[in-house]
Amino acid sequence: MALRILGAFAAILLLMFAAARYRKGQLRRGELAVVALLVAGLSVAAIAPDLLDPLLRSLGFERGQERRIIGLLVISNLLAFALLVRGFSRDQLSDEVGALVDRLALDRLEDEGWTGAPGGCVVVIPAFNEAENLPWVLEHIPTEVCGLPVAALVVADGCTDGTEVVARAHGSGVIRRDLRRGSGAAVRVGCEAALRSRAKVVVTLDADGQHDPREMEGLVRPVSEGTADMVQGSRVLGSFEAESQTRSRGVVWFARLLTFLGRTKITDPSTGYRAISASALRKLHLKQDQFYVSEVILEAARKGLRVSEVPITLRRRSSGTTKKPTTLPYAWGFSKAIVRTWFR
Repeated sequence: MALRILGAFAAILLLMFAAARYRKGQLRRGELAVVALLVAGLSVAAIAPDLLDPLLRSLGFERGQERRIIGLLVISNLLAFALLVRGFSRDQLSDEVGALVDRLALDRLEDEGWTGAPGGCVVVIPAFNEAENLPWVLEHIPTEVCGLPVAALVVADGCTDGTEVVARAHGSGVIRRDLRRGSGAAVRVGCEAALRSRAKVVVTLDADGQHDPREMEGLVRPVSEGTADMVQGSRVLGSFEAESQTRSRGVVWFARLLTFLGRTKITDPSTGYRAISASALRKLHLKQDQFYVSEVILEAARKGLRVSEVPITLRRRSSGTTKKPTTLPYAWGFSKAIVRTWFR
């Protein structure tokens, strides 16, 4: 009886979760149908389990000695596995549309005459509606770092505010992406533009003001001197204002996981502040539209790049609201990115 009550409770939770995801447009009809089938099976098993006997007998699970329970577990696991596989799969059409948007954005940048910093450093700044925080970031980016000229490049990822106008007013190059796909996709197209401009070093930096551009030299110097291929900023080695205990524990857990998988010591698994040489960047095969940091770390380890970390200061955003999901969705998305990259 306890198992039947537990099954009914699980069915209710799964139904509520699926309904919420579907209303947000995060669940497709086919996926919703699989969830509905799983919920229906759990409900029947809880209310009238005898109705499932014909199906279970046809699969070789006769009544008695918990065989019916085993059969239900096998079927439910198969359906859950189907959902998991779908969750980790990618939509080819979405990729093709995104690639087309990127090509148009890069062509537009070229038509505008942006030249970047040939032989220097390009700072790629992914931004989604950061018009309030962007001025401080751009005003504190150095014009030269480690003897290299610096050029800022803001990637306006489907912005609906004045991000693009603010960036241009501060002398930054701007890539306007009319379709929002996420920070990973924005960084990817920005890095492609930086490589086209023949930059020697590429820096990625968040637009919300949490990273301090004045600390850039500490990241660039090991790359420019040839002692590292990629340098990551680490709030753990430096200082930061913790958003919550749960997030702090998550940073520690994912850092240990990426250290184990990549065989490279990592203390901050989700930093967007890094410097990488152009030659190293060309070796990376990046596909993640969101939660791209884990992909960068694992790809760098796979390609045998020399990766190091330096202390940075991570501050709370001064205005606006975070674009990151809440804790559990963020952890789930980050985990999916790790699994996708690892199996790829």
